[in-house]
Amino acid sequence: MTKINEAIDRIKALECPTGDIENRVAGILEDYGVAKRNNVNVVREDKLDREGAQGYRAEITNEGQSIVVLAEAGSDDYVAKVVNVYLK
Repeated sequence: MTKINEAIDRIKALECPTGDIENRVAGILEDYGVAKRNNVNVVREDKLDREGAQGYRAEITNEGQSIVVLAEAGSDDYVAKVVNVYLK
């Protein structure tokens, strides 16, 4: 399994405070050796929203790749749970 696939598997299991998704995704990509944190830009993108899940794009600048993360907020809007992750 490649580093990026291992990182994606880890991101799929992510649950964290809603406002911390961007930081956690960038940290996971760095921890798995996919890219240094300063080469990862994670942004919220409304156009990626699907079926109640909020979309985020993690762009890896030096590789021209991006990862789409879909996360749903819990009932109290405090905790977000990742429901899908894929390469784009």
